[in-house]
Amino acid sequence: MKKRVMIMTQFFPPETYAGANRIGPMAGVLAGRFEVTVVTVEPSYPSPEDYVGVSLEEHDAALPCRVLRVAPFRPHRGGMVFRTLREHALAARLALRSAGPTDVVIASSPSMFLGPAGLAVARAKGARFVWDVRDITWGYARDLVGRTSPAMAAASRALEWYMRRVLVRADLVVGASEGITGMLVEGGADPERAVTVPNGISSGLLHEILRAVPGPPETKPRPLVAYAGLVGYNQHLGTLVEAARALPGTDFVVAGEGPELPLLRREAQGLGNVFFPGYLRREEVLGLYRRSDVLFAQARDAPVINATMVPVKLFEYMAAGRPVVYAGRGIAVGLLQRAGCAITVPPEDPSALRAAMERLLREPGLGSELGRRGREFVCANYCRETLMEELSLALEERFFRRGVAAAI
Repeated sequence: MKKRVMIMTQFFPPETYAGANRIGPMAGVLAGRFEVTVVTVEPSYPSPEDYVGVSLEEHDAALPCRVLRVAPFRPHRGGMVFRTLREHALAARLALRSAGPTDVVIASSPSMFLGPAGLAVARAKGARFVWDVRDITWGYARDLVGRTSPAMAAASRALEWYMRRVLVRADLVVGASEGITGMLVEGGADPERAVTVPNGISSGLLHEILRAVPGPPETKPRPLVAYAGLVGYNQHLGTLVEAARALPGTDFVVAGEGPELPLLRREAQGLGNVFFPGYLRREEVLGLYRRSDVLFAQARDAPVINATMVPVKLFEYMAAGRPVVYAGRGIAVGLLQRAGCAITVPPEDPSALRAAMERLLREPGLGSELGRRGREFVCANYCRETLMEELSLALEERFFRRGVAAAI
């Protein structure tokens, strides 16, 4: 009889957000070895209305795992305090939906509050608890919010303490980057119970991109720089708007939704070369990659971000075979340097960003070479299914080998 694994997650296909792109392949790979149940919400990102007409019954029935869903959740509604309360409520709803026995409970962030909820579910069921951590969100709060006032500083310290109490009780923690794993261990996780399973790109999406974006950018009257992803505080895309202001002969597309989008639209008022198409379905994103001359990403300069964050969109950008301009520091820069596919500049520096983009648009041969390197690098090293096999093996070896299974 197969051992049972339950995954609690805020995001899951048919959504195409970064979280769903990680958990979809995770569930598929684990289902080859275990009996897998996924407890999640009805598709909600960026809005439930984007999934009108999608048959969830047919979608979920085609998967190799069982899927239990709760009502949709709008992730960006309200201010910070209200959103925190709502995420707590979401975690409670998923915990209540987690019916039936299981041997292992995996809680995946975001939201970070699924960590405490997953631990509670695991202990109630007498199961092992695994925390899959994509972002050190409580560290972001310390770096970016905790400095604003003594009250916020105290709140961020309390939040960090809360999450550390979960870390020390986890039977296994999984970091989505070496930097994340290192910070989890620094935060109290047992280093013998910590593994790294990096992000990457699923084989299905990789093949779609290779088919849809086979060669050089489409011929068009004006060059195009594109960003596709979350429009949030950590991305600080106002820098891209400032670069667009200095490059009136180039078009800029910011595709995606997020809490900072209204502010970004206001900053771009009066600019005729900046476009906000909103959330794009996968085929529309592939069309954007096909038309783009340069793909852009940025992360704010903050200790936790620099040490842990590798934006998932970078793997899609590389697969698209387009040159990347990345404004940031830390481990993401190291990844791009190994790939040899990008020009990296300091974050939040419009002048440096403009110069990098001007160079790539002026030297199309350089852009083609960077794009080729990126595509070859991601194809050779970052298939999600291959990476998730490491997690499957870790669960088998740590929890279900002879002598260990009896202790569960």
